[in-house]
Amino acid sequence: MSGAYLDKDNDGQVAWYPDPTMPGEKPPAGQDKSKVEQQANDIPPKGATANELVFPESDPKTVISSTGEITAEINEAFGTMFGAAVPKEINTAFFNELRALQMSRSTKPLPKVTKPPLKPKPNDVDVIIEGVSAQERKDILNKYLKQYANEQLAAVALGDPKAIANINRGSFGLTYTTLKNAYANNGIPMNINELGKLSVESSLNPKVLQSNINLINLQAKTYYPALADKIDKGFTVKQLLSPYLQTRANILEEDADSIDLKELQDVAKDPKGLMGLYDYEVSLRKSPKWRFTKNAQDTLGALGRDFTKMLGLGA
Repeated sequence: MSGAYLDKDNDGQVAWYPDPTMPGEKPPAGQDKSKVEQQANDIPPKGATANELVFPESDPKTVISSTGEITAEINEAFGTMFGAAVPKEINTAFFNELRALQMSRSTKPLPKVTKPPLKPKPNDVDVIIEGVSAQERKDILNKYLKQYANEQLAAVALGDPKAIANINRGSFGLTYTTLKNAYANNGIPMNINELGKLSVESSLNPKVLQSNINLINLQAKTYYPALADKIDKGFTVKQLLSPYLQTRANILEEDADSIDLKELQDVAKDPKGLMGLYDYEVSLRKSPKWRFTKNAQDTLGALGRDFTKMLGLGA
């Protein structure tokens, strides 16, 4: 059930009646304000039945959206989510689908719309109909937002520079970056397709974003059990393993920012606690990678010279 514009007194002026199960429900856009009155003034005639009040067949209560309203609605959604204007073909498809659904529920003959203009005309009219619910309208809009997001993600996967730039704009770009960083900062293997799916879901429903962040944190606790209690307090794996990252960078002569946190998984695999930093240094010097560093060559060279002196062969 959802709210509706009704004309209980049959005077040609409608009043908004929200669904009692949906507190704060707002009326849909597009209603002619000159034909709207307050509920207090919409007094039904004496003797009217409940059915006559709610569904007066001679006077349906919702309007078909004008071209301008539909175009403004999807442009606003695209601007917010992608920081861009809606592509012409998506604008047309959204218009056609929404108007077709609205027209299919009309109780009056309507002119056939085959090719909607993308700009409103002065003669655009609002036709009175039995309408489409706010949730149905939102579902149609979200379908096209999701379609565009998935198209951009597919282009990003192919290395399209334009798509890569586009994906960093709007609320979708912010959500995508937030989730991508959450994976990276917690050392969780990232599937690009899964990242895209979560980003789309989270952008269309911001409440889902925190749930997905919580899921990533839960995964981090299974990968790094020694850090579980601190992850629960809001710290990332990267923050907690910063001393180990820097130690590895110094000993193996790597860029600390480029080290994959999964390389440090052994440091935090024991639920009882982290590996000692000294023990970690020792383990790094046992790594085959260390032997090819300048650090190793200098250390081994110095040991060799000291050994030669001990034998009395050095200068």
